[in-house]
Amino acid sequence: MASKRRSFAHSMAWNLAGAGIPLILAIYAIPRLLAGYGDARFGFLTIVWTLIGYFSIFDLGLGRALTRHVADKIGRDLHDEIPAVAATALVCIGGLGLVTALLLFGLAPWIVETFLSLDARLKPESVLAMRVMAISIPMVVLSSALIGLLEAFGRFKEINIVRLVMGIMNFAAPLAVLHWSNSLVPATLSLVVTRMVTSFIYWRLASRSAGGSLLLMPLRDHARSLLGYGGWITISNLVSPIMAQLDKVLIGAILAVAVLPIYSVPGDMINRLSFLPVAMVSVLFPAFAKIWAVDPKAGGALYSSASHALLGALLPITLMLSAFAPEGMNAWMGAAFGEQSSPLLRWLAVGFLLNAIARVPHALLQSIGRPDITAKLHLIELPVFLAALWACLQHFGILGAAIAWTLRMGLDMLLLQTAVCLVDHAMRARVLRVLWLVAGATSITAIATFIGPLWIRILLSLVVAAVCLPVALRTILSLKHA
Repeated sequence: MASKRRSFAHSMAWNLAGAGIPLILAIYAIPRLLAGYGDARFGFLTIVWTLIGYFSIFDLGLGRALTRHVADKIGRDLHDEIPAVAATALVCIGGLGLVTALLLFGLAPWIVETFLSLDARLKPESVLAMRVMAISIPMVVLSSALIGLLEAFGRFKEINIVRLVMGIMNFAAPLAVLHWSNSLVPATLSLVVTRMVTSFIYWRLASRSAGGSLLLMPLRDHARSLLGYGGWITISNLVSPIMAQLDKVLIGAILAVAVLPIYSVPGDMINRLSFLPVAMVSVLFPAFAKIWAVDPKAGGALYSSASHALLGALLPITLMLSAFAPEGMNAWMGAAFGEQSSPLLRWLAVGFLLNAIARVPHALLQSIGRPDITAKLHLIELPVFLAALWACLQHFGILGAAIAWTLRMGLDMLLLQTAVCLVDHAMRARVLRVLWLVAGATSITAIATFIGPLWIRILLSLVVAAVCLPVALRTILSLKHA
């Protein structure tokens, strides 16, 4: 049993390292990238980063489906079937990725002209950069499936070593390019080359883990099984990134691309901090799937423990982001930039906490075979968020994007918690307890923004950390694989 407990912690530790260490470089690189490329080019570069990260939506949900199916084959000692299952998924994903790349390549001029408010001198450069970016789509979506295959074998260490190198190169490559040019084209090309190399490494690791060649003919039965589960995941994967990009697109359309860094710099920092809840939830996903079918009560206990651990670990971080936003942004990006962006960071910090807690019911619903619920909720949220974002931008300017995003995170969390209660009525008490804790945490964070003296904010942050972190650590250490 002890080894299983170590295995769970080991997986989480590698997940944290793979996503967290590049943040150190980001803190160093972002001010230099902003100064070197300028506001408009850096704003476009943030869109490139985000889009490359979200191209994995075109994996048809097969990355997660592959994890589940391969784990099942391993559990039933059907190792000989794994290469055929993996090859079927890779053929489906690679074909769609290629089609998507061709579409983006052809539509790049229309996208830049229609959706991005850029200076006329930058438009040709931006079109070419977007076409270069299109080349990376097949590699990105194939990597998503290969990572899913590796997760089924528990190869979190290997996954995150590659992810660590890729995360560092996301900043180091464009920074190195600045020595020769501040054009978007070589900067984007450097990111594409990085993706090509990491995709090849994932392929070699996955082939070795599967114990056979992945260059096999796809099988119809495997395709039907994989696509059946992946269909609903695909809907979520399509809608969720659209909502994630709406804020940046509408800022560029309603306001201007030049003001985008005021939102995207704190927004990107918050987005990258999501590695903290993801590190836990990605390991919990197979545990939920195994436990719930045989012992829903134990699954409910795991649900509560995971929610409490996330809340305890992330509340001190959220509080510090909000309480010290002016001082932090001024020191990092300069007084003029910090004065404009720190109010946005305070709103985004609250949304970060709400989104982190929402990941637990989201993982639970998908792991027990109800990805249809998460997909339907995303379809409901999309028009609501669009309307709220448009209205907030019109009334509050750039701050409105942060307000609308945080409100969407709150709505998403409430809907997912409600869905868990509807799926299993026995979960109501556990969900209600989590909601009360979340309400208390957000209240503490809001109160901190109204405290003037620095020493009081420091004292409050230390007290909250002293109370929450030991509870979170004890809870995390008690969790173990099913």
